[in-house]
Amino acid sequence: MKRFLHLSFIISFMAFIFLSLVPFTYAQLRGKALYERLTEDEDLIKFKGISKFHWTPDGKAIYVYKEGTFQKIHILTGKKSPLFDHKALISAYNEITHKNLDKLPFKDFTFMDEGQKIRFKVQTKGYIYDQNTQKMISYVPKKKVRGVRGRVYTEVFSPNLKYRAYTRDYNLYIRDMEGKETPLTTNGHKELRNGFPDWVYPEELSQYKAFWWSPDSQKIAFMQFDEHPVVKYPIVHDTDPNPQMEMQSYPKAGTNNPIVNLFIVDIQSQKITRIETGTESNVYFLRGKWTPDSKEFTFQKMNRLQNQIELWAADPETGKVRHILKDEDKCYIQADFDLTFLKNSPRFLWTSERSGWNEIYLYDLKGNLVKQITHQKLPVLSLVDVDEENGWIYFTGAENRGMEFHFYRVKMDGSEFTRLTQKPGSHRISLSPGTQYFADTFSSFETPKKITLHTANGEFIRELGHSVVSEEFQNFQLIKPEHFVFKSAEGNYNLDGLLYKPAHFDPHNEYPLILSVYGGPGSKMIRNRFIMDDRRQALSQLGFIVLSIDHRGVSRRGKKFQNLMYMNLGEIELADHTAAVKHIGERTYVDQNRVGITGHSYGGYLTCIALLKAPEMFDVGVAGAPVTDWRNYDTIYTERYMRRPQDNPEGYKKSSCMNYAENLKGHLYIHHGCVDNNVHPGNTIQLIQALLKHNKKFDLMLYPEQRHGIRFERYPEARVEYFIEHLNPEVK
Repeated sequence: MKRFLHLSFIISFMAFIFLSLVPFTYAQLRGKALYERLTEDEDLIKFKGISKFHWTPDGKAIYVYKEGTFQKIHILTGKKSPLFDHKALISAYNEITHKNLDKLPFKDFTFMDEGQKIRFKVQTKGYIYDQNTQKMISYVPKKKVRGVRGRVYTEVFSPNLKYRAYTRDYNLYIRDMEGKETPLTTNGHKELRNGFPDWVYPEELSQYKAFWWSPDSQKIAFMQFDEHPVVKYPIVHDTDPNPQMEMQSYPKAGTNNPIVNLFIVDIQSQKITRIETGTESNVYFLRGKWTPDSKEFTFQKMNRLQNQIELWAADPETGKVRHILKDEDKCYIQADFDLTFLKNSPRFLWTSERSGWNEIYLYDLKGNLVKQITHQKLPVLSLVDVDEENGWIYFTGAENRGMEFHFYRVKMDGSEFTRLTQKPGSHRISLSPGTQYFADTFSSFETPKKITLHTANGEFIRELGHSVVSEEFQNFQLIKPEHFVFKSAEGNYNLDGLLYKPAHFDPHNEYPLILSVYGGPGSKMIRNRFIMDDRRQALSQLGFIVLSIDHRGVSRRGKKFQNLMYMNLGEIELADHTAAVKHIGERTYVDQNRVGITGHSYGGYLTCIALLKAPEMFDVGVAGAPVTDWRNYDTIYTERYMRRPQDNPEGYKKSSCMNYAENLKGHLYIHHGCVDNNVHPGNTIQLIQALLKHNKKFDLMLYPEQRHGIRFERYPEARVEYFIEHLNPEVK
């Protein structure tokens, strides 16, 4: 017995000594201290190896910038070598600039002419270096222009590299490499934009381009936006005693859109030909694309209700058009599909949700359907590339209720469908030029990010790099977020959710619940990816259970599922979030009397509507930049899901926050940027007025000179403080 006690003492003493060697602060960080550590900028999970790289033009190697040089790494052998002759390039640069550098003057560049030339910029000058002749030329690049959401517009080189096209003051210009400038349009101004997009097309249709070079460099097709019919919204910059007024063309639901026309200009003659798109102004024109032989310019035409889309082709000489195909949906069409012309065959690939799932179809140029290539009901997410020589189509798709992203290939005749990524989780793919290899950036609930190289058939080559979880992070002993499945409000669908618990979690205690939401149609919150270190994990450390879910109407589960939200914004997503609270609330450690909700933009709307339409369920809400009435938001987004107010007055009435202002019982904190040009401050002002009419108490924070993305640190800090004050967690 004494020997046993002696041995026990030794073991206990050794355990004490071992634990004392572990940094005390690592293991003991809990509550607010752990929250603060997790939200610091320093990475607790770092990446070891190659995370940023580019493919060489021949697709046989990748290259990286390291210690002042560009290094090429062969895919199969891993052999490293200089990407190009650095000394010769530096010598050519010194010769043209009369400098005496001994290292490269740039850290990034662009390959041109299939890798034969290198283009880079140093300060205000651009340079093009020919690797064959070892000669360099210089030019003055066009000054960059900022558009919607910070999008940067700059010059676009012609395919033959003889000209650069760009816009200035809403006109389209070209400049040759000697610096001679030629205006291609002269009638442009703020209300008539040639080649430069308006606000709503880039924001809601991802239509950032507004002009396109023909492959033979002879012509440019461009869009013209006539903003005259569009309502102007005043945005006031009033941080100075002399305020500035910004009048923004912003087509609100049910009002006039810009009138869009399409033109083609000949580079040599400057002749402009209008494409015969008709006189109907209640349509959208998008996704311009030349055929590979430059004989036709194709574009897509969508009706105002966005439930029909057509593909047209225009003769660049006459402007006459011909119809190729038409797609329809009983609700709406999400115009983010792919059109890919084959280079060696008069055919094209087209993706469509006409079957209820996004699939790939093969057409001839006359619009005759040759074959439906895929039938997998994944859905297809995007066409990545086509290997015409070997007959392969490479594409990405989603599985498992849209939680997993994978990479696939299929033969042009529909045979040999193969999933090239095997592990469950999220795979982001970079396919090499020539489609011989691909890099797979992968993570899952269980695995932090890693990057691997593979052959085109999916065979593993080697790892490029992987995440390294620091000892400090491991010693936090965080609880892995719990993925769970629950039933939608009406009981017909399985929905996915994620639940975060604090590291000091005790199942015998009761914790307040916070929902982190977005909620818009097509939005998807739950993906099988590594999330141990995200913001929701940090928030839970303050003594909260944090919840995010997918509702009916999210994307990547088929068009029928996504259509469930049609004409009913604010209804289905709120019902499913309420169902999630009830489902999780059955757990003894969740306090259903302390429920918070927070989100930004559409998430701000869902936060407001939750407190106003379900006050018995939601006690505290922090809403950022909320849409409060869909009549305030733009045509393309709103009408896609709700039609126009004149077509669906009851739907707009039911979805408006103002009609439920009298129901507010809990604590509502609204945040808005004063110069938000996406969700205008008027949304918040209208809700404030409605709440005051009913003598309701609420909290408000306005942020001067902030757009839709609020950059002040006070925003996230105030949100957390509000939840602590009103949900009263037991912060340790």
